[in-house]
Amino acid sequence: MTPELPPPPSSGDEIDFSALVAEHNQSTAERVSQGRRKGESSSGQTPPLRSEMSSVEQEDDASAGSAKVSQAGSTSRWWRVGYPVLVGAVVLLVVPILIFAGLRVILDSSDGKLIKRVTDPAAPGYEAVVEKTPTAMAAVVAPDGSLDSVVVFALTSDTSGGVLLIPGSLGVDTDFGLFPLTALWKLGQLEPVTTEVGKTLNLNFTESFIVSASDWATLGGPYAPLTISIPEAVHDEKDAIVFPKGSVTLKSDQIATFLTSRSAKDSDLNRLIRQELFWKAWLEKVKSSSSPFPTSTTSGLGRFVAAVARGQLSISSLPVVPGPVAPAALGGAQTYIVKESAALASVAAIVPFPDGASGRRPRIRVLDGTGKLSNGINAAIMLNAAGGQVDVVGNAKSYGQATTQIIYFEGTTEAEAKTMQKALTMGSIVASKQSNSGADMTVILGDDFVAKFGPSSSSSGGVSSSSSTTTTMASSTTTARK
Repeated sequence: MTPELPPPPSSGDEIDFSALVAEHNQSTAERVSQGRRKGESSSGQTPPLRSEMSSVEQEDDASAGSAKVSQAGSTSRWWRVGYPVLVGAVVLLVVPILIFAGLRVILDSSDGKLIKRVTDPAAPGYEAVVEKTPTAMAAVVAPDGSLDSVVVFALTSDTSGGVLLIPGSLGVDTDFGLFPLTALWKLGQLEPVTTEVGKTLNLNFTESFIVSASDWATLGGPYAPLTISIPEAVHDEKDAIVFPKGSVTLKSDQIATFLTSRSAKDSDLNRLIRQELFWKAWLEKVKSSSSPFPTSTTSGLGRFVAAVARGQLSISSLPVVPGPVAPAALGGAQTYIVKESAALASVAAIVPFPDGASGRRPRIRVLDGTGKLSNGINAAIMLNAAGGQVDVVGNAKSYGQATTQIIYFEGTTEAEAKTMQKALTMGSIVASKQSNSGADMTVILGDDFVAKFGPSSSSSGGVSSSSSTTTTMASSTTTARK
């Protein structure tokens, strides 16, 4: 191989990098060698004699050592004394500033105000949180384990309420199309049925439970026999007559058969009539009997039946019309559908203050701006019947409101505000760009509402119990939105 040629000699204007590198390496090697000799000396090796060091070197070493000791002592005192003092001073100075700034942010916030406690229901600024009407859904199951029907209960007071009957063939809209409740029951039993019935009625149920075929012998035991007059004979699946047309006397062990029997020719609309007649007869017996209810009355069916049977009671069926026939995979049976307006009306008849399914009812504050409307309770019921959800009632900060205002906040549509305007048959709509986590709308009632509907009968007494509504008074400091 041809050997490499040496690099060309450098000129006076060029830098000899090779020489610089060699010089640097030699200097580094010398420092390392000196460090090793010092280490050996400190580890017990014989150190150089002091006499061999020049006087200048000795003086330099002594001076350097003294400087290091002085610097170490100064640093130690700083960390032991100076640093804690400085930190304490900063804390004492900065924390009050931060607290003051934080309080100003809260107090000056345009997003909310801390309202002073107002305990007088007739005074301006009073507000009360509405206690929602307790509701429940019962799935009535046939002897073969299939879903027969659904019953919705509502307690408008401790001694009154309502019952709403729904056929198991009710068709509900799902992500996969129209499904009858009976098909949802096969897929997941109580949970999907409760969810979809809640969406249809725009309700969030307090409870949901199952009433099996075997339960009826216990439930009907203290009150049997029941005498009922039915307009049509009851047939079984083979179309044989189980109960004839006319007056029928039911024993407790016959109730499940009476409620759930059907033939292929039967219409669920006719079955709803039969079931409605049973519920009226049974609840009347519960009311008039001196026998205690046979199951617990603290929850479940016993809680609602024992309450609604004591006083005023409304029993009805959900208005439905024939819909499409379900696909063969879903049973191939006739489905029934309900219009939204009919569902709202049915709910409003028994649930004056609903707790709506998530995101499906606009949340509303209703304030009396006149001092004559008993905290706006009557208007609140009208708004709820139109699909609203009144969470707070009370009085405006001052009286003298001439015209009713419907204020809707960011995240709420003008169409929803117009729906509430239609329900009240009055009111000017005001759009607010403010976001309001406490409500979607605020309705301030004016003299125009008094002129049309008259003052509330209990305006001097604050929140009334008219229409069986119940509210929990705001006895503590209330946070509200402007």
